[in-house]
Order: sequence, then structure tokens, then C-alpha cells
Amino acid sequence: MSIDYRIFSLLLLSFLLPTLIHSTPHPQRGNRDDHRPAEVEQTITTTTSDDTAVIDQDDSNNDDEDTPIVPSTGTGTGNGKRGLAYNSSSPSLQVFANSDISWVHSWSSSPFDAPSEFLFVPTLWGDEPPHTDNWASLAEGHPYLMSFNEPDIIGQADMTVGDAVTAYNRLMFPLRKDGVQIGAPSVCSGSGNNDRGVPMGTGWLREFLEQCDDPDSCVADFVSGHWYGCPGGTCSVSDDVSSFKGYVNDLIGTADGRDVWVPEFQRYGNEAGQREFLEAVLPWLDDSAVVRYAYYMVVDGILTTGGEVNALGGAYAGI
Repeated sequence: MSIDYRIFSLLLLSFLLPTLIHSTPHPQRGNRDDHRPAEVEQTITTTTSDDTAVIDQDDSNNDDEDTPIVPSTGTGTGNGKRGLAYNSSSPSLQVFANSDISWVHSWSSSPFDAPSEFLFVPTLWGDEPPHTDNWASLAEGHPYLMSFNEPDIIGQADMTVGDAVTAYNRLMFPLRKDGVQIGAPSVCSGSGNNDRGVPMGTGWLREFLEQCDDPDSCVADFVSGHWYGCPGGTCSVSDDVSSFKGYVNDLIGTADGRDVWVPEFQRYGNEAGQREFLEAVLPWLDDSAVVRYAYYMVVDGILTTGGEVNALGGAYAGI
């Protein structure tokens, strides 16, 4: 029996085409599922006992443009410094009510039903759509606004200093009115240059502040930095504590009198090591020049378990 290979090829293609289509990365997000610094690792895993939780933190494209946002000034019982980093996949933040938590952020302009007792701080993740869609209206009424997420990291906001200054002038500075404070882009804790030759960490931030220093067009009321410990928790707790304090002090020096925020930091490793780390750095942060900080993040396997605050989350939130 002879086979018409043209017909066979068409049948094979019709069988495989749906699989090929559904395996294609999302056109907007691609494979950017991680806000963590690239010098640490690109796939986020957090190990607790024998379980490994894989975390997708990227809600930068999930702003709900049709849902009106009611700004909250927050009524939390904390000192105003301690906050929560979360996204749409996080458990309800209500489990952190009546704690030391005062403010929250979601790496986006959407609060995702955060309780009104917490001050929500919107973030303009990047300088292109969909991040910029309706940004001005979504940011309206909020007293603090954060800008570009890790522009010094390829795969994150990924911007040169000059491009960031231009976008900041256009998208952030016009919102600095009626007491609203705007923050410089949040940099990583790396050093040197990335693969594009762009400075990283406080080197990037320093150049940004030098170029963004005009009261009529470009001002940063506060600076912001992210820090992560040794991958896999391979460093001792004391080494990570020293590294963290060193980075924050560098950030404070770079700020040159501006307020300092650390809205994303974490020590890798098991719960016991993370708790020991927090016990060492939280009192230091509360006594430091840092104005706001948030541990990474509200997700089962780190600060919650089964949607409830776990031992680490309780130690962090003062519950």
C-alpha cells in the first residue's frame, strides 16, 4: 500500500500545532518570573525541612486597570518601618493584622485587596506598557511611590542610568506634588557592571542621583535597595548579617541625606537560619536610618504556611 506523504505530513502538523502553540512563553512576560537579583539565582526556591517551594513573584504585568483603588494611609500598630512584600498569589495579608506591620507593596500599582490598616505603596515596575498603562491615575492619592525595579539587572527593569532618568522625569516627577514623595529606582546589592556594561547596585544609584538633581525636573525623595544572602544559605548567619549591614550602610551613604528604604531582602536557607538572621538585623534596622523595610516575602514556605503566619512570619511581624 502506497502512502501519500503530503497527506501524512499535514495530519502530523495538525496534531502537533496545538502543543507548539501552548508551549510558547507569554508574549509579555516571557520567562521573567523572578524579581530576585540575577547574581544570586534566576529560579527561586526556598527549602523548609524536606519541602521546596517554587515561587513566582512577578505581578508586574497584572495591574487591574478596571478596579478603582482606594488609597490607604495605614493604621498598623508598628513603628512605620516594617512592611510586607507580596503579590496576587500571596495568602491574605489579614493574617498579619494587629502586628508590627505598617505598610505593604506588591511590585505593582495594584494592592490586591490588601487590608486598609496597611499603607499600600504602588510601584512603577518598568518604563514601558503594560507597567505604564494608567500609571498616573492608579498612583493618584498615594503618599509614597516607588519606581523601576532593579534597572541594573538584565531581565528586570534593565535600564541604563540615562534612560532611567529620562523615564523618571516623564513618569514619576509629575506626580511629586501635594506632599507625595517619590523614590529612586530600586537597585540590587551587586557591584561592578552587568553584561551590558551597566553599573550595578549603589554604583548605578550614585550615577542616577548625580543626574537626577534638578528641583524643577528630577528629584528623588528616597532611595531604595534590595539585598539577598549567599545562594542556598552557604554563608554563616553572621557573615550574612555583616554583608547586609555593610550594604545598608553603603546605601545610607549613597543616599546623601535622603530617606532610605529596603523593600526587599532575604537570607537564604532553612527557617532556623532565617530566624536567627532576622533576630540580629531587625533591632538594628529599627534603630538605623532606614525608614521602611520589607522581608521577602508573604508566600507559603517563607512567612506563611497553609495561608497562616508561621514561626518565621510571626518572628518577623511580632505576632
